[in-house]
Amino acid sequence: MLLLETEQTEADNIIQLVCAAYVILEGFPVIKNPPAYGFELSDDEADREIAFENLFRSDGLFQWFTYGHRLPVAVAIAAEAWRNKKLIYAIHKLAQSYETECVTPWSMHPLSGQVFEKHTDNFASHVGTSVAINLAYSAIEELDLGVKASGEVPRSIGEGTFVWSPKVLGPFKGRLRKAGIDPERTIDWVTRGDQSEVPVYEMINQLSEHSDGVEVRDRQVSVPDTINFCEYLRNTMTAHAFSSKTNRLGPYEVNNVQQVARFLILSKCNLWNTWTEELRKRYS
Repeated sequence: MLLLETEQTEADNIIQLVCAAYVILEGFPVIKNPPAYGFELSDDEADREIAFENLFRSDGLFQWFTYGHRLPVAVAIAAEAWRNKKLIYAIHKLAQSYETECVTPWSMHPLSGQVFEKHTDNFASHVGTSVAINLAYSAIEELDLGVKASGEVPRSIGEGTFVWSPKVLGPFKGRLRKAGIDPERTIDWVTRGDQSEVPVYEMINQLSEHSDGVEVRDRQVSVPDTINFCEYLRNTMTAHAFSSKTNRLGPYEVNNVQQVARFLILSKCNLWNTWTEELRKRYS
């Protein structure tokens, strides 16, 4: 339970942020219909005691609560983000992306192999997939971690193969470091099943150590390259009018973009790979 001595609107914003942070912490929406607002406690001491005594027993009170064993970490994420409106919007956008479409993290484990069909002919599914990708990439943009390139300063100097332009990559790595993110770090880009995914992935041929090269073809991709992949999907396949490429999108593309955004948000909050004991020391 959070006791917030503030106005209703601010209290509701805090509660909603904690719930959104819990979604991205878990990597998919665990809690159905999370609380969207809080309730006011009486200024009268006797009434407050009655409320606390019956908090989890009285009809009309206990329905306001939800439970998740990692909620304290979600509170920590919200606390880190609270003074940064762009980060708050990034968290809400990514949470909404997960609410729109997602898969469970354990279904992406290499031991699971290919769990889902890679593509579908269902038109409505194409729209949901595109919305989820757009929201996840927009979360990356809120962090000012998109690729900043233009016709005058293109991102690549390569012909046929992708080679970063130093004029783009240098400042890009600088923005990542400023956000507390090592640009040389790699992220597993999940690639499963037959080779019918978007061809842009072929730019990175470094397979992850758990890949078998056939069913599991996950790649180890540097942070700048993963963001570039995400932007490619958004720019060429989801943000504008659909094309013949659209039906090549599926759950693996959604998962990859969401996982990149998730890594960036948690890193920005200084909570990536943070142990519980570290949190206790930080907030004690």
